Amino acid sequence: MNYYVKCERLDHFGRGITYINGKIIFVKNLLPGEVANIKITKSKKNYDIGEIISLEKVSKDRVESKCPYINCGCALKHLTYEKQLEFKEEKLKNILKKYTDLEGIVKPIIEATNINGYRNKITLKVGSKVGYFENESNKLIEINRCELVSEKINKIISVLNKLDLSKVKEIVIKEFDQIMIIVKGTIDLATLKALADSIYMNDKLVHGKPFITTKINNLIFQISKDSFFQVNKEMTEKLYEKVISYCDKNQKLLDLYCGTGTMSLLLSDHFKEVIGIEINKEAVLCANKNKEINNIQNVNFICGDVSKEIENLKADIIIVDPPRSGLTKEGINDILKTNPNKIIYVSCDPMTLARDLNYFKENYNIKEVTPVDMFPNTYHVECVCLLEKM
Repeated sequence: MNYYVKCERLDHFGRGITYINGKIIFVKNLLPGEVANIKITKSKKNYDIGEIISLEKVSKDRVESKCPYINCGCALKHLTYEKQLEFKEEKLKNILKKYTDLEGIVKPIIEATNINGYRNKITLKVGSKVGYFENESNKLIEINRCELVSEKINKIISVLNKLDLSKVKEIVIKEFDQIMIIVKGTIDLATLKALADSIYMNDKLVHGKPFITTKINNLIFQISKDSFFQVNKEMTEKLYEKVISYCDKNQKLLDLYCGTGTMSLLLSDHFKEVIGIEINKEAVLCANKNKEINNIQNVNFICGDVSKEIENLKADIIIVDPPRSGLTKEGINDILKTNPNKIIYVSCDPMTLARDLNYFKENYNIKEVTPVDMFPNTYHVECVCLLEKM
């Protein structure tokens, strides 16, 4: 059965919200104010999932996207960029108000330099062609190009789709100043060698160098096969500029869960001493290599468990940039024991940020949260949050 519905608003995942007989319906690609003929594709006890059959009334905020794929990760690609920014600011404000009672602390969002072609990394699943898994399923969307990545990566995608992929499970492409291709499976290398500076196959280096390099704020970074690096280089620089604005000269910084030390090294000019702690041995090796390349003397990296190492350390400022799952309760308690004057929390998930801020707000004033549009055309938003000791 089909239904005519009007979209009331967007949920936090960018889906349109409407109602049928009082039951909430989530509809992808439907914008507030639009009227659509929809069908129900999935029914749950408390909600249904709908799909647009036709639009009967179109929002003035709708734009034509270059991306032809319906269920990929670009949930906001059909929305004007101005409205995307508004959505992300309001999403952050609503989450903080609902889950922490914090209001009036969200600063204007830092806009993206480019809304397409910004990603420096793509993970491709493989069928007869490369592609993505459809949202919330293992159904493969085969693609010929992706609008979020560069033309260099799209050229490689085009080449891959002409090769025999029958023995390949996954392909990762990293593109900075150089290109690395990481293949799970077996593929003909002859064509790819001309397109990449480094190729790994089944964790073995089969072409070129073991790492590639990039430059951020005049520092050079080596990126290995397993190194984590922000996917949007230009916005990473803007994010770090915001972090730097909270820093005080001649103080000591602790960078917890520091990974390959990118933030520690970029902030080194703004502190008397920087200590990064990371449990992953390979990441610490990369961090020390990048320290050596850039001839930085006031940064030291510790390979170990933060909860154990932090007991003997003190700092004026602590920076944390945890994964999407946020901090653990143990991690928060470790930070509270250290009792820094400031905490700078970089978060890629407003929900886990709000959860963690509830643990901190008894001891720290939550001064401000600045959203950064690291991921245009998606519902994701990065945040930089400043906490000061009461």
